[in-house]
Amino acid sequence: MAEENTETQVSGNDIKAMQAALKKANGEAAHYRNERNTYRDMVVSLKAERTLSEAGITNPKATKVLDFSKVTVTESGELEGLAEQLEALKEDFPELFGAGGKKISGGADAADKKEARPQKSSADILAERFMNG
Repeated sequence: MAEENTETQVSGNDIKAMQAALKKANGEAAHYRNERNTYRDMVVSLKAERTLSEAGITNPKATKVLDFSKVTVTESGELEGLAEQLEALKEDFPELFGAGGKKISGGADAADKKEARPQKSSADILAERFMNG
């Protein structure tokens, strides 16, 4: 009977050790999940910016309209779910896209401003002084 009692004590200690190891592993897994999600968000953000730029979006604030929680990164590194949102965005806000909206050049006082002259470099100024004087 003494042998049975020591076996239960050993297995009780083993259970506590396993629980501690499991708790540690769960903590590490949570840390790495958070790290992965951070990198995932960065990848989605960068790829989305490039995709929006390629689509001709002229206003960078357009990203606030998109729901990046619905965008996933495939194993090949492509974004899934962004194209559908872009199509909906094109329909709802065509003015955000370069080709779809009016292009406004200048401001209200654009005609009143003098034409900008290119500034001369110091080498050009010295060469001019040398030639003139």
